[in-house]
Amino acid sequence: MSKAKTASKNNPVGREKAKEFVYNGQKVKPVRLISLGRNFMAVQYENGQLALDAQKNPLPWSKIKT
Repeated sequence: MSKAKTASKNNPVGREKAKEFVYNGQKVKPVRLISLGRNFMAVQYENGQLALDAQKNPLPWSKIKT
């Protein structure tokens, strides 16, 4: 008799590929921004600069990830 196979979260076959996000034609990644009592996930370009909105505030990751 063979044992039943159980699902494992460590199974590399079941993992999903990482998605690439693009903003203004450049690849971006999420970063934790802690500044003046604010603590949120912001958008950072590959070159290390933060993405800014029209008011020159750091862009929240939730605006990109839709």
